[in-house]
Amino acid sequence: MTPHELAAFRAGILHASHMAIIAATEIEMRDDAGKLRQRAAIEALRGLAEGLKAEATATTASITETAE
Repeated sequence: MTPHELAAFRAGILHASHMAIIAATEIEMRDDAGKLRQRAAIEALRGLAEGLKAEATATTASITETAE
C-alpha cells in the first residue's frame, strides 16, 4: 500500500469508529436505553469502535504485509 492509500484507509477506519460511537450515543439517549437489548447494542457498538480505532492505529508493517 502506498502512503497515500494507507492514510485513506486509516481515515476511513477512524470515520467508521466515530460513526459507531455516534450510533451508541443515539441509542443511549432513547427512552428504552436501559433495556437489555439496547444495552447489548450499545456495548457492541462501543466494542466495534474500539476495535476499529485499534486497527487504524496499528503499525504500518502489519497492513502492508496483508495487502500484498
